[in-house]
Amino acid sequence: MVQIGDGEYKINAWDEVDFTCTFKKQNDSVFFSSSRENIYFNPSDSLNKALFIAHFTNLVRGDSVIYLMKPKELFGNYFQSPVPAYCKNDSLVKVELGITDLIKEIKITDKELKTIRDYIKENNYKIVAELPNKIFILDHKEGTGTDAVSKGKSIVLSYKGRFLNDSLFDNPPYPLQFNYGTPDQVLKGINFVIKGMHKGEFIKIILPSYLAYGEGGNTNGTVAAFTPLIYEITITDIK
Repeated sequence: MVQIGDGEYKINAWDEVDFTCTFKKQNDSVFFSSSRENIYFNPSDSLNKALFIAHFTNLVRGDSVIYLMKPKELFGNYFQSPVPAYCKNDSLVKVELGITDLIKEIKITDKELKTIRDYIKENNYKIVAELPNKIFILDHKEGTGTDAVSKGKSIVLSYKGRFLNDSLFDNPPYPLQFNYGTPDQVLKGINFVIKGMHKGEFIKIILPSYLAYGEGGNTNGTVAAFTPLIYEITITDIK
């Protein structure tokens, strides 16, 4: 620990965390630096788990820490790549991490959860999965591609958005393309659920409002505050 922040709330599962991150060789030369990284802290996510899980839940806003890591562990888990030539002679690398902001989990209300469960029951859905963050998977079909959605990949997806009365509120005529991992490109819940999906893979989900448009609704007023939503999503391409 190199700096102690003034925050009191410690990071918990499902919180949204903004942080700075700098990677250095043993001689302190920088090979990666970012003034803003963002994760939706999922403790079961192996990509984040290997690098951060042991210490992340002890940190508060304003904390700064330095980790010493073996290059193979860092590049394999964070960058998903072999150790590059410029680090092969280093026995350790330095990871400097600073927590700049975190948004505490907004828990789903009993009323909203009942609304979702009533919809599932009334429509005779066999739930594929109920995730701990209260995303409900209603349907899932595997894809045929080998590439998986991961940070930095260009993702093309088609989708439909529905209310729980099954009326459409979002049905774009063209697929959406964006770089996965770029903040604010898609809803938090969609960003969470598509990670690791493959080309051609389909998923139908119910998002609780705190992972959709939250307490403010969307900007054009078509989605009211605290509204759970259904999304049908297909990964059409990964580049």
